[in-house]
Amino acid sequence: MAWGETVKRKTGVIIAAVLVLAAAAFFFVRAAEDRVTDDLVSRVDRFAIPATWTLESEIVRPERFLCMDTNPCPSIYRRWSAGKELTPGDIQAVASGVGFKMTTEGTCQRRSNDIGPTLACSSSGSDGQYDYIMNVTDRDGTEPHLVVLSVRPHE
Repeated sequence: MAWGETVKRKTGVIIAAVLVLAAAAFFFVRAAEDRVTDDLVSRVDRFAIPATWTLESEIVRPERFLCMDTNPCPSIYRRWSAGKELTPGDIQAVASGVGFKMTTEGTCQRRSNDIGPTLACSSSGSDGQYDYIMNVTDRDGTEPHLVVLSVRPHE
């Protein structure tokens, strides 16, 4: 075997090994990111959302090694139509099984001088790793309340 063929063979083996290691690293990092995202979703799923609430939208921003955006990752945003006017007790019941304290502010009642959509009440808390904010919006006084849950990494 000629010296040039040996160099080509060794170079080929090195390139193949680098490609295999890069692929393995990619899948290892991706699996770790997916575990973090799955953990966040499981935490959010502990909220006791009533079956009568209709999920209108959901955005899950997964964990990424490079999170290059103004939105943190991982984070989650869910919005429901509650189907009725809510009370602070309803909000506390939804958060009762999460394992940390959620503080509710406001009466969840529309004030007589409010015009258009208005924040009726909100609840917030942290489990030390994520911050949770649940806002209840009264759209116009005649439609069911809109509930938005936003979860972001704790700062």
